[in-house]
Amino acid sequence: MLPVKTTIVRVPAGAQLPEDAVQKIAQAAKGCKIIAFPTDTVYGLGSTGLVKAASRRIYQIKQRSNLKPLPILVHSKAAAARWVQMTPAAELLASKFWPGGLTLVLRPTQEGRLLTFPEYQTLAIRVPNHPLLLKLIETSGVPWVSTSANISGSPALTDGPAVISLFEGLVDTIIDAGPSGGVESTIVDATGLPVRVTREGSLPAQRILEALKTSV
Repeated sequence: MLPVKTTIVRVPAGAQLPEDAVQKIAQAAKGCKIIAFPTDTVYGLGSTGLVKAASRRIYQIKQRSNLKPLPILVHSKAAAARWVQMTPAAELLASKFWPGGLTLVLRPTQEGRLLTFPEYQTLAIRVPNHPLLLKLIETSGVPWVSTSANISGSPALTDGPAVISLFEGLVDTIIDAGPSGGVESTIVDATGLPVRVTREGSLPAQRILEALKTSV
């Protein structure tokens, strides 16, 4: 894999990017460039979810098996409903925990099939609780395919300097916004009943179960 010239954008933790930088990075993501960015959980790698070449490049950079589907990030629950079939349980959990550290596994809509490969029957989708990232995704006008910023099998990175050290020369843009939340999202399969917590992360499984019980 040939090295690339990486643009490093530093922004104080909790601050927003200038509008011109937002536009530039959003258009880069839409144009299949790979962005490393902070989230409310851990740092991520992402790009447009609508072009398979961008996903393949992320797999290559991360050294991740292409048998593992890549999650999708969107800027709102309404945006998610375009790409996945929201079950009643998913509606409930999304209303309560989005934006936040909850990734929902759901069946794609017909349009949502564009975001995954034919062999995958579901999509994992999340609305992150990070204003800077939400602004970038919304401005780009496309859902972002995403994964944690790390080499597959290694711990996810949680601060900008570590991301720069590992990914400079591999990705097109790195946004260094200081430390992230530090714990990966909780993954919930809400395709049917019973709802299953398949990975407990920043959102405790007990909170999810309690939310579901109160809806009965």
